[in-house]
Amino acid sequence: MSARGTVDHVAWIRAVWSEHKGLVALLFFLTLLSSAVAVLYPYLSKLLLDTIQGLLASPGLGNPMDEVDRLLLVFLAVGLAGLVASMFPGIRGMTNSVFEHVIRSKYFRKVLAKDYGFFAKFSTGDVVTRLTDDLYDFPKLSWFLCSGIFRAVESISKVAFCLAAMVLLNPKLTLYSLVPLPLMIAIFYVTQDRIYDTFQKNQEAISAVNARLEMSFSGVRIIKAYACEDKYRRFFRNVLEQRFGTELAVAKLEVVLHLIYQYIDYVAQVGIVFAGGLMAVRGEISIGTFYAFYTYLTLLIFPILDIPQLFVSGKRAFVNIDRLEEIARHPEPAAPGKPRAVDRLERVELYGVSFRYGDRAENSLTDICFSIGRGERIGVIGPVGSGKSTLVKCLLGLLPPSSGEIRVNGEDLRELDLVSYRARVGYVPQEALLFSGSLRENVDFGGESLSDEMFRTSVEAAQMAEEIASFTDGERTVVGQRGVSLSGGQKQRMAIARAVARRPELMLFDDITASLDAANEERLMRRLDELSGDLSFVIVSHRLSTLQYVDKVLFLDQGRALGFGRHEELLQNRRYRAFIEEHLGKSE
Repeated sequence: MSARGTVDHVAWIRAVWSEHKGLVALLFFLTLLSSAVAVLYPYLSKLLLDTIQGLLASPGLGNPMDEVDRLLLVFLAVGLAGLVASMFPGIRGMTNSVFEHVIRSKYFRKVLAKDYGFFAKFSTGDVVTRLTDDLYDFPKLSWFLCSGIFRAVESISKVAFCLAAMVLLNPKLTLYSLVPLPLMIAIFYVTQDRIYDTFQKNQEAISAVNARLEMSFSGVRIIKAYACEDKYRRFFRNVLEQRFGTELAVAKLEVVLHLIYQYIDYVAQVGIVFAGGLMAVRGEISIGTFYAFYTYLTLLIFPILDIPQLFVSGKRAFVNIDRLEEIARHPEPAAPGKPRAVDRLERVELYGVSFRYGDRAENSLTDICFSIGRGERIGVIGPVGSGKSTLVKCLLGLLPPSSGEIRVNGEDLRELDLVSYRARVGYVPQEALLFSGSLRENVDFGGESLSDEMFRTSVEAAQMAEEIASFTDGERTVVGQRGVSLSGGQKQRMAIARAVARRPELMLFDDITASLDAANEERLMRRLDELSGDLSFVIVSHRLSTLQYVDKVLFLDQGRALGFGRHEELLQNRRYRAFIEEHLGKSE
């Protein structure tokens, strides 16, 4: 990985730290205090031993305990400082969670701002992995940002303080302590690219497993209905084997590097003990100095091993940063400089709107023109793949037109505040999605501070009031993930209730009548009329009876509008009439 990439990663870390400068400063202070306390003990022990040795050698000089008492007081002061420094590990662990929350919140907001292209490129399991597994616990990103870096700071400061004390004690013996450092740095320099590549492949394998898990749980009914558990188990085993291979590669790499660093340090330690012992025997250094050196060597073992670990865990964290930045760099919909709020929906117009999913012609739109005024109802019909659902998503502002304009009250939708626009739109998708939680919470999701009266009105309009009353827990009934405990029709009607609860001015129904019989459909439309006489509709439907509730019909085929007008007028269109007879007539 390039030096430029490392600079960018450091800048990224500095930006995260800047959000909690006080906490980072406190950690630096406690880190240095902890290192200083650890290094002072051997030096004070050396002074105490040398004092006792001097007093024994010259017992007649002064009070032999005065100097000892002074040193013991210093020991007590250092002990109190050590008590303060003992808070360091707890604060460090807490800060790991703080950074994890900061990062996850930041990138979750970025994900919410993405358009359809992002979710077409990144699977759900992959995004979940980047926002969970990539961040959480040792040795992932949030751990590295605090514990990883500050452990290294602690190790580096201990090494620096130890070497400073050792130079003061004996410069010659100190040189032996520096022998392993150049070799460790050389090993890391040679292996850094392999470290980065190995960790990157492992995280990609984890994403693949989570994506397959998400697919398995979401489609478990289909898997069981087609009795293809064995086949899907083989698919899942393939990604598991790939992850096993990458996990094994990571483990091997970490073990090999740790052993190399450990034995380099042990060899250097044996050499230093041998040289120091020889110097003590010859009288070149005192017993206290030799004891201090031996203690410093013990203190240096783990810090010297920890310093290379910073680079190893850093490479792993850099992989996590790059994966987060990959989703952040994906283009977001262009936002106007000063978007104007939409206070009321009078008219929505489409002028030459076209849209294409990459190179796919299916479900695309080409040069669509029509308008819907306040209180008007538009029916949209056409063959499968003609672009009906795409049209609804364009009207909602989810899919930006590749050409043409969508105008709201005469203004380009791209220049307006989408939040205020969507607040006036109710949307019921073709596949109803409910969130894990209660029935009441799912309806409340559609409106702010929903009153009990509005909740009852919404579920009554959706023809769900009697069924909710029959449930043991009523509106508090928990529907499970994606509404798994409800039938398809019940989920669709709950989605209708959620849309009604918004009290919208424009309602977008994407083929919802597939889950409603003709009687329920009639009651729904009549109830919506009662709630608001000037509510506008765009209704995608495959049922001929729905046409009686609309003022005009938009006929789509292969993404093009082949007719727009009243149903009776469009029957003069040969292709429209043939479609009605062949497709919709059979469904009645």
